[in-house]
Amino acid sequence: MRLGIALDLSSQEPVRPQVDRTVTMLAHAEQHGFDSAWVGESYHAAAQPFHLPSALMVLGHLAGRTSLALGSAVLLLRAYSPEKLAYEAALLDQLCGGKLTLGLGLGSSEVAQRVGLPASGPAGAAFDATLKLLRDAWSADASADAPVAIPPPVQRGGPRILVGGKVAASARRASTLADGFYGATNYCDNLLIKQSAAYWSYRGGTGGAVATTRFCVVHEDAATARELAARHLKAATGYYTERGAWMGADGPAEPELPMVGTPDEIDATIARYVRAGVTSVQLRVAPYGTPPEVARHTLDLVGRHVLPHWHDTTTSDAITSSDGE
Repeated sequence: MRLGIALDLSSQEPVRPQVDRTVTMLAHAEQHGFDSAWVGESYHAAAQPFHLPSALMVLGHLAGRTSLALGSAVLLLRAYSPEKLAYEAALLDQLCGGKLTLGLGLGSSEVAQRVGLPASGPAGAAFDATLKLLRDAWSADASADAPVAIPPPVQRGGPRILVGGKVAASARRASTLADGFYGATNYCDNLLIKQSAAYWSYRGGTGGAVATTRFCVVHEDAATARELAARHLKAATGYYTERGAWMGADGPAEPELPMVGTPDEIDATIARYVRAGVTSVQLRVAPYGTPPEVARHTLDLVGRHVLPHWHDTTTSDAITSSDGE
């Protein structure tokens, strides 16, 4: 199990001060043994308390300000031409010293419209074609006819790729065309565990990774942790709720918050995830509106009382595992 930090950068505030606060938080997290920083992206028509556009640009900036491994959670494929993405991801892998993981989602046709690209064809076919093109661009010789990323990525064969989705085909795609499965914040635990089981079944139980992102507020007192979560996570959780985007068998209207509570409760949740085959959890400790002291206290408690239990399988030079730990 590896523990990282998922960053919340909002379009409702100036960006540079947010990033500066983030860098301070990441330095604190690294001291505690967290291993990675993850950035999502969105393309909105109006300012939102949720994700900026262009995750790769933000990660490129962070590459020069942190030694943590970097990941996208997730990058939306319909905002990019596949060929350009191959070049940019390879360059970012160079900038961060070969410590990049790409979490990928397709994105809606509206995303393509906002960035001036045509919406691709059937979702599954478009996703598969992009994954193949990326692999070819990161692996082919410079003399090949296919697009070749120059300079190439540091990692042989390119950055690791994680893909998600709530149907069986998504787990199969993750097992055959990518390096692992990614369960987003809005995947309820039942869905995450179901897809993890399907993924490992396709993989034969070995060689791969399952990552997820979870809101996280920790306090010595359970009731206080829940009160802080109700107060400070409202803007971020409301973003999903207003869109009916909590994913599960019946589309639950309200969020599950399995990583809100005491250190012992968080440790128990992680243990449950490990039993389900999850290999990496990214903690969203500072969504829009969360006071820095609340986020710092969460990091301190997790760093002191939770992360050491999993420290023997947490390293600073990789985000995902290749041996199914």
